[in-house]
Amino acid sequence: MLSAQDCHDVPSRLRFARLQAGLEAAQMREELRKRGITLSKGGLHRVENIAPTNPNIKMIEAIADITGVSPSWLLFGKGPALSGDDAVDAIRERILDTIEHMSGALDLTARQQSTLENWLKSVRGRKAGRRRA
Repeated sequence: MLSAQDCHDVPSRLRFARLQAGLEAAQMREELRKRGITLSKGGLHRVENIAPTNPNIKMIEAIADITGVSPSWLLFGKGPALSGDDAVDAIRERILDTIEHMSGALDLTARQQSTLENWLKSVRGRKAGRRRA
């Protein structure tokens, strides 16, 4: 049986969420159809077995809603079930971490690097300040 710890990629998390919600593939496709997303039997199989290069955010959000997990857990493995603000914060933090990581590949001057580091601190500080409010 698949466990949350075994879910290292988007397809395994999508499959795990559906199974944990007690939904058969046909039931998941029907729930998605009710939300305006048409997915064939083969389409659902591909989504649950092949890592998407460009996940459909509308579908990810619908699956999260249907199964009771957060979109950020489905996409990034953060969670497993984060609520609205926590999901936004997890996605935001992932983006900031990516910017910080990718800045190492840029040929930045010391001043540019310092400006970027200060901006990242500022943005991260605003998030923490918003939580306290």
